[in-house]
Amino acid sequence: MQSSQSVGISLRVTSEPSFLALAVSFAETAAQVYGFGHAERHTLELSAEEIFTWLCRMLGPAEPVEIRARNGIYRLTLEFLFKPGALNLRVLNLTAKPPIEPGDGFEDLGLFVVARMVDSLKLTGESDGRTCLTVVVERRYEEAIVTLPAPSPIVQSWQIQTAGREDIQFLAALVKAHYAATACPRFLNVAGQAADMLAAGDLKAALAAAQGGAICGGILWRWISDRIIEMLGPFVFPVSQPPALTEAMMEHLIVWAAKTPAIGILCRREAGQPIPGGFDLLGAVRGQPDGSAAPDEVWALRLLREDEGAAVSCHPALELFLRREYDRLALPRQLRVIPFSGTGTPEPTVLTCATNRARGQVWLKGLSFGPDAAANLREHLALFTEQHLTRVLFELDLGVAWQSAFTPALLETGFVPRLVVPCAGRGDAVVFEKA
Repeated sequence: MQSSQSVGISLRVTSEPSFLALAVSFAETAAQVYGFGHAERHTLELSAEEIFTWLCRMLGPAEPVEIRARNGIYRLTLEFLFKPGALNLRVLNLTAKPPIEPGDGFEDLGLFVVARMVDSLKLTGESDGRTCLTVVVERRYEEAIVTLPAPSPIVQSWQIQTAGREDIQFLAALVKAHYAATACPRFLNVAGQAADMLAAGDLKAALAAAQGGAICGGILWRWISDRIIEMLGPFVFPVSQPPALTEAMMEHLIVWAAKTPAIGILCRREAGQPIPGGFDLLGAVRGQPDGSAAPDEVWALRLLREDEGAAVSCHPALELFLRREYDRLALPRQLRVIPFSGTGTPEPTVLTCATNRARGQVWLKGLSFGPDAAANLREHLALFTEQHLTRVLFELDLGVAWQSAFTPALLETGFVPRLVVPCAGRGDAVVFEKA
């Protein structure tokens, strides 16, 4: 599971404006050393400037701040680590209005802009008690035209081999040529990004080659947590290749995964596609752009070794659903049912979202929870309706206790729990869908 993301550089300063130039220079130098272009460098410099300025104001003077830069080849990650305090994160919401007047929190305008410039943003708690605000800027690629190799005839024998950087560019072109856009992983739309993901260790791939070298199939996979691998494919070219080819590529992945700490392999299938042998159905989401009730995406899991059990936190409103699903999947779980009725310093709700416009889909996750959760969800849903994004999903991590507090707000705004994905985050993940 080692990748270039585990290697980085860091800067330790205190939350004083006099260190602002140093923080900006650190981000600029990291981007330049790691070979990112002008557009990416500008975004990283602005992110460092605005986030550090915001931290100086929020934390007060002389509080320790660490900035880490991690090179992921196809993306660069900046992490800001600090002791948690009273943070106004409301402007990070996609639905937040720009603070254009001094009385409206005008000093947060820079952070508002940064949240909309970067490719992803998240807020997490570290094991040492610090808070980590992470921004990710992806490398900009020019989409190259890859000449498709000659189609392979129907084969009776093949060789499966590890895919390299050049191989995956041909594989991406073949998948796009033979499969619908909804079945094609988004990163395959830019062959250069797929090649860099492979080099970074964030993606693995294998090819099936016919005698003579023609590519007749391929399979990709990636880690979605430290215990679950997601399978992408298998893909065959043409799609009329014998089923034994698909089975051989899956067996190749299973043998590879069995040598790792993974406890299972996750796969997603479009409606009508058969679930591979040995996989258990986790559930399905409707999500059709036309609003029909037919399942559109089916999720299944194949366990590689026995699940030794775990404790998960849940809201009482989710208990019945979880007990039913854990019984059905024969997963040993101890439910810690917590009503989340305590009081404390109220924080604004902050949601992060990833959009797939080809599928009309949005994935929501909670960065922080507050008493305005239901109102915040309604604002996001109204925005998605305006943008014709009809498939809205929300992922809740049962391994992070406070996230289960979202349950009443999700149910109140029309979300329905559809499936449980074991070990997909810090704990099991529950996928809600807007009905």
